Amino acid sequence: MPKPGSWDASLKLRLHCNASPNNTIATLTKENGSTIAWFSGGSCGFKKANRASYEAGYQCAVRLFKKIEDLHRAQGPVSVQLYFKGFGQGRDALKAALLATEGESIRPLVESVTDRTPIKIGGTRAKKMPRL
Repeated sequence: MPKPGSWDASLKLRLHCNASPNNTIATLTKENGSTIAWFSGGSCGFKKANRASYEAGYQCAVRLFKKIEDLHRAQGPVSVQLYFKGFGQGRDALKAALLATEGESIRPLVESVTDRTPIKIGGTRAKKMPRL
């Protein structure tokens, strides 16, 4: 198998991982932004607070990796750009799944990893904390 940078990939994909404290949403899109597939903690069968768990994020990642493998088999060369957003547990789960045996076939396809978490610098004053 040639190195990832040695061919001109016909299909460029973006894998967005939005890891909020309440849920993990992993979306696979084309370069123009049209959605190919998405998985969340809820769509993977987790209910209520379990959607925010590490395992829910891991299951989302594994299902998306299978989808990328299917596209790679069906349409030939594929390159993937990985985007993280948020500080939830799903972020670490997706990274761990990529480095584990489940992500072994996806790892060579990953072109870049970007963190798009918005960080507040200055800005307006926050609302006061509610007192219970």
